Parts: sequence; C-alpha cells; structure tokens
Amino acid sequence: MPKNIRPLSDVFNTADWLNAVRNQQGSDYQHRVPEATQANVQETVQNLWDYTATRNQFVDALVNQIGLVLFRNSIWQNPLSEFKIGMLEQGETIEEVMNGLLQAVDYDFDRDELEKELFGNHPIEVQTSFHKVNRKDRYPFTVNLPGLRFALLNNQLGSFMTNLMSTPQTSDQWDEYLLMMNLFREYDKAEAYHNVKVPDVSDQTSVSADSRFLLRRLREYSNTLPFISRLYNPAGMPVAAKPDELMLITTATADAAMDVEALAAAFNITKAEFGSRKIVVPANDFGIDGVQAVLTTNKFFVVADNLIETTSLFNPAKLTTNYWLHHWQVMSASRFAPLVMFNSKRESTVISNSDTTVTGVGTITIKDKTGTVQAANVIRGTLYDVNVSATTNPANSDNDAVTLTLGAHTSQFTYITNNGDLFIGPDEESQTLDIIATSTDNNGFVNTTTRTVVGDLIIPWPSPEVIPDTDQDGLEEVTPEKPGWDSTTNVITIPNQRGVQYKNGATNLNNGATVNVANGTPVTITAVARSGFELAAGATASWTFTYGVA
Repeated sequence: MPKNIRPLSDVFNTADWLNAVRNQQGSDYQHRVPEATQANVQETVQNLWDYTATRNQFVDALVNQIGLVLFRNSIWQNPLSEFKIGMLEQGETIEEVMNGLLQAVDYDFDRDELEKELFGNHPIEVQTSFHKVNRKDRYPFTVNLPGLRFALLNNQLGSFMTNLMSTPQTSDQWDEYLLMMNLFREYDKAEAYHNVKVPDVSDQTSVSADSRFLLRRLREYSNTLPFISRLYNPAGMPVAAKPDELMLITTATADAAMDVEALAAAFNITKAEFGSRKIVVPANDFGIDGVQAVLTTNKFFVVADNLIETTSLFNPAKLTTNYWLHHWQVMSASRFAPLVMFNSKRESTVISNSDTTVTGVGTITIKDKTGTVQAANVIRGTLYDVNVSATTNPANSDNDAVTLTLGAHTSQFTYITNNGDLFIGPDEESQTLDIIATSTDNNGFVNTTTRTVVGDLIIPWPSPEVIPDTDQDGLEEVTPEKPGWDSTTNVITIPNQRGVQYKNGATNLNNGATVNVANGTPVTITAVARSGFELAAGATASWTFTYGVA
C-alpha cells in the first residue's frame, strides 16, 4: 500500500467524512442527515442506515465525489502523465495537422503575371494524422456495507477508504503508464527513430568515458533539434523543436551514470530547470534492447482522456455495492515530433551528405497560357512558360537548377527570367530566337532550343507602323506597289516599298529610281522580296512597259 495515503486517516475523522459528503448533497439529504460532530457520529450513522435511499446516496457520494477526487492526488502517479493533452470533451478523434514550407519565387517588378499566378492554386505541403479513442478499460471493486458501517462507527473510515480506493486508481495509473511506454516500442517496430549509437553506460569498466560521450551526443542533438529539419521526425516534415519543449526520457542506469550537472549543461539550463524535463524509467519498461535514452518533445504523446466515470450496482443478497471505474482514452503518439533514440546496440542512422552530380540539361519545353506546347513558333507580343531543369545523379536532386538566357534578339522588350517567363517583344525583328539553359551547379552543361518568331511586327520608331504576318510564318506580308509611269515623259518611277527589291532584268533598282522607256522597246520591271520578307502568297510580281503602252 502506498505510504503517502496512510496519513489521510489521521487528517480526516469520521465527522469530517460525513460532513464532506453532506455538503455535496441536496436539501432532502441534508434534512434527513444532520451535521455530524464527534459527539453525534453514532446518531448520524444510524440515520443513514435506517433509510436505504439516503444510505445509497451517501455511499455513491463517498466513492465518486470524495474518494476518487481526494485519492487521485495521493496514489501512485504515472510519471508520464504530464505529457497528456487534457480531456477530449467531444467526439472520439483528435486531428493532428502539420504544414510544410513554401517555395520562394523571384520578385520581378516588370514581370507580367498570368492568371495561374494571380488566381491559381498554391497548395501548401500538409500531412494529417487522426488519433482515435483506443483504450476503454474498466476496473471493478466492491464496497461492503457492513464493513463501511463498522469503519464509520469506529472512526476508521480513512483506513477503509484508503484500502478501497488506492487499488483501482493505482491500477489505472499503472496501466496508463505501461501503455504510454509501449508507444516507444511500437515506434521502434516501425523503425521511426533517428538512432544514435552510444556506449552502454551500465558497463562499469569504462563508465566515466562512456558517460561523457553520451553527454556530448545529448548536447549535440539538444542544440540541433531547435533548427528546422526533416531528418528527425517519422513523417519527414520540416520540424523544429523549441528548446523549452525538449524532454529526455532516460533509463535508471543511464541516469545514474551521468553527472546531473553536466546533463543540465547539455541542455543549456540549470540543474533545477532540467529536473522538470527529465523522466527516469526502468530500462525494461522501454522494451527496446540497448536503449539508454530518448530525446523528444512534450508534444510526442497524443494522450487524452475521453471518459473517467464510475458506475455502481447494489447487490441486496450480499449487502454490497459493486463499482466500475471506467477510463477511456486516446492513446497515441505524434509522427511530427522529433524522436532521437540513443542506443548501444543499434548503428547510427546514416545521413548522406554526398553531393549529387549534374549530368546534363533536360529538354526545354515552351508552353503558352493554355498549356499548349509550342514546338516550332513563338508569337510576338506573347508570354510563355519555359520549363527545364538539369539532369542529376541521383535523379531529381536539389541541385537541378538552370540559368535561362536568350540568343541574339533585337527588341528591348524580349526577355526571359529564371522563373521561366519568356516574353517576345512586339517589335522583335529576329526571325528566330534561341533559348539557352545552362546548369547552375555545373555550367559546363548547356542545352539550346530554337523557335521561329512569327506574328505581326510593330515598328514603334521613327515611323510607327504594323507589318502583318497573316499566315504566321515569320515573314512580312508585302504586296508591292506598281511602278509609276508617266506616259508623257515615258519615265518609270520605282516606288518606295519596304522589303521589296525591284529589278530591270539583272539590274537592281533602288527606291525612287527612274527608268526611261525607249521607242518601241519593252521594259520589264520585276518585284522580288528582300531577305526576311515575302510577296503576297510568295509570288513574284512583274510589270512590262512599252513605249505608249503599259
């Protein structure tokens, strides 16, 4: 029997017990049962026992309202109970949600944002765990009415209640502790720990050196876990533990081997502060071979009470009342809490720090705002999305970034950003455009793709005009003007037509040139497109002039 309960029998005499119950009841009970004193205890007990309803009301109140509340703080306590998260008042499920991190995007004041950026969906990395009520235990115990009456009349009610209440309460607390410790074993089966190999400090031959090594590793991880990392929690989420959340659960042998002052220093706190962050348990209660300690946070346990209640049934044949202490709980643990185990028989978890190798640059894909791939042409005045990344070994590693640049172009409005935004200036005169991707981590790898520039060409200066490209082939649609002929002077004047070269036989004629028509001699003027332009439908136009006849 727990020794700290015994003094309660001296603190509370029978009159105190009777009045404590009386104060909890209604007026009808208080009318039938007078306030007790040391002088009238026997009379008060007799009044209780003469009326069955009042007697049953007294016994239930003594067990439920007085006994359970009073002894709950006096019996053996589950040392892990501080990790519990309170009472689950509604429902039977706890939802645990963990959000990840966002991907940064370069800010560019001159960038034209598409609908996808402004109104699209930008999901956050999210993981969810559901913890359900999975413990529904009951503990039966019996109140013997003749024994209770004897205890009341002989001022032994404290001892009677101690014997009665300590067993179900202690049983409940012990089972809760064992179930919570079993969570460490279940996580070990799932290989959810980040393991750190340390010496077995229970080995007395080198306990001093081994203990110092264990302390160094504890300090290393107590200083590491406050930084965001995906390495130390089973869910692989970006998680950081606040320093005041860190909790060390260690075995009794490991705790005995370590210097408490040094252990507190490992957590950068005082010895007094560290006392509230350390739980010492027997090594066997872990159920994990070689475990010395587990470093986690006070958010590891997801344990919540759903129902704590007693029910009763009177047995008239034996003059006893049977009680059942019901305890329902969510008994679970978080996948998002850092969890580091220091074990003497497990190899340390290996974290690969080797650099990934860039092996090349992948295919460059260009899409318009509808998501259609542009495999041949890009249109002036249009925004595109360029997607490409470096190829790595292993694949899809973090160093797959590329730098995007453009080949020769004429328009100051034609640009490409490292976000993959490609805009073709409306005044871009180049017929083709090269998009160049260079691996950032190793700029020796380059991939280039070429697109034909099509669409109407806008000339903003010095003479604003729009040169159409109705068939989207990148060439200006030119219908040349017919050379002007003055029949009086028989002089042909070559018109000023952009992109068109006029020829008289093999002779090139500049814009504004004149040609004389001799008597009876035909003169043929042929219009051909200069490089980068075309005649209507790709034809060659010609005009023949004879003296007096056009």
